[in-house]
Amino acid sequence: MKLTDYIVEFLARKGIHDIFGYQGTMIAHFVDSVEKNPKTANHSCYNEQGASFAACGYAQASGGCACAYATSGPGAVNLLSGVADAYFDSLPVIFFTGQLNTYEYAGIPGLRQQGFQEIDIISMAKPVTKYCVQIREPEEIVAELNKAYHIANTGRKGPVLIDLPMNIQRSEVVHPVYEMNVDNLFPKECHDVENTGKAAAAIEEALGRARRPVILMGHGVDSRESQEGLLRFAEKYQIPIITSVLAKTAVSCNLPLNFGCLGGAYGHRYANMIANAKSDLLLCFGISLGTRQIGVKVHEFAKNAEIIRIDIDPYNLRRDIHENGTKEQKFCANTADVIKELCDGFSDGKILAQPKRDESWVSVCRTIKEKLHSVDNSTPERYPNRIVEALGECLKDAFAIAVDVGQHMVWCYQSLKNAEGQKLLFSGGHGAMGYALPAAIGAYYAGKKPVACICGDGAFQMNIQELQWVRRENIPIKMIVMNNGALGMIRHLQKDYFDCLFAGTTEGCGFSSCDFHQVAKAYGIEGKRISWEETEEKAPGFLAREGAGLLEIVMEQGTFAYPKTCLGEPIHNQQPYVPRDVYEVLLAL
Repeated sequence: MKLTDYIVEFLARKGIHDIFGYQGTMIAHFVDSVEKNPKTANHSCYNEQGASFAACGYAQASGGCACAYATSGPGAVNLLSGVADAYFDSLPVIFFTGQLNTYEYAGIPGLRQQGFQEIDIISMAKPVTKYCVQIREPEEIVAELNKAYHIANTGRKGPVLIDLPMNIQRSEVVHPVYEMNVDNLFPKECHDVENTGKAAAAIEEALGRARRPVILMGHGVDSRESQEGLLRFAEKYQIPIITSVLAKTAVSCNLPLNFGCLGGAYGHRYANMIANAKSDLLLCFGISLGTRQIGVKVHEFAKNAEIIRIDIDPYNLRRDIHENGTKEQKFCANTADVIKELCDGFSDGKILAQPKRDESWVSVCRTIKEKLHSVDNSTPERYPNRIVEALGECLKDAFAIAVDVGQHMVWCYQSLKNAEGQKLLFSGGHGAMGYALPAAIGAYYAGKKPVACICGDGAFQMNIQELQWVRRENIPIKMIVMNNGALGMIRHLQKDYFDCLFAGTTEGCGFSSCDFHQVAKAYGIEGKRISWEETEEKAPGFLAREGAGLLEIVMEQGTFAYPKTCLGEPIHNQQPYVPRDVYEVLLAL
């Protein structure tokens, strides 16, 4: 059996049927095998970054494993941004790269390049993969492929990369094995199963004395079963839930216990205030508590609250939130196992039959949310948030909405009301501009249902060439470009810290944008341009049409993302500042 035929059959048996990439000489045998296998489909991008982001979007939207490929040299290097995205956001993706024949290697130490389009992709990919390997002998592929798949999908999930020299691709696999025990091939994940019980017991004990508990839910709660279990637990004991940006998709906006997204700079005011200043217990499930979430003054975060952290990644737990780790318990455990134990406990009546609680706590949280939401709604500079809210109504039937990076990302996670079961896709830790369009394409193939993406003018131009992919495969995707003619987030930074010298961010200072609706038409896609004032009137009709379409919304150039934490301020005291009397009343609740 040809080696690449074996790989593709292995992928198909694992449920990976849609494979993303760009053809090239040194990956041609693999692509040929994808094309010939009746159970797999080859989807060609127009830049390898698009393929890798599509695989990330597929993994995010499906909750399963994805696959992308590239040829050697520049193709492999172009793939790396998506590899990094999968690594930081814990997405199980198998990446394949082509490579020159093994017999072309000269074996000369220090030789800069062995052959045309050769590059040491393994060394480049190691920092952003869970595992990467170059196959040097055909007989290695069975163990290495099984091993790589297992690593990608266990523990803290993430990408793996397999580099395939051309002569290896076309060689034969004598004994193809699609299922094998790989436990002895690498060290076991470091979390201790005993920590599951310890974590559940610690939560039970802490909830018994807490009066104002909050659940912080991160992307580490990554299965629908676990998400639903945690929501049931919260409902049982009436515990407010605050999510990370990536976990926003797991909690419906209509859930009464949903109190927004935590964010050190741009989180919801009410989420930041509830978590940072009002809670006496934070139950943290699969959330990193990085500085983007809790602010740069880490030891100032929730300093009056006890913190219990459950995370499968031991390195995340090395960081102390409270100084010297006081009032902080950490458990390296699988969040799914801990949540199951908690749910099993309350279903058996063993856990917290009579929880001691401030009965007005949820009411306090609702008051804080209502008051601070009212403050934000009265801020004129937040008109883009109101546009996003209106767009969300138009897109409520979309299977997934991919959101790019920039001010519009903040507007979306603050104001986009995700429907029940709707997937919201963000590039979280990597924060890659150009993510949304290819991620939405990948999400379409995960669900085979209409999808959407929301981008800024800077971000959309990063992978604008993938419009041809949309047109070629007739993908029903609604693309929205919020065009403020600037890199708005950096422009805001320059206004605050660089005396309004807008280098590289505005028209006339090294940046400009095109007429996106006309570009869409050039690709054979329906396009429409409206002003932001016309959104509520004209967007619904255009977005309700079948098939692909691009809606360009022309914004004012001087847009802002608010609320925003000013450097040095606590994360619950954001600009524009809440009236002092309102602020003090809420803190006193």
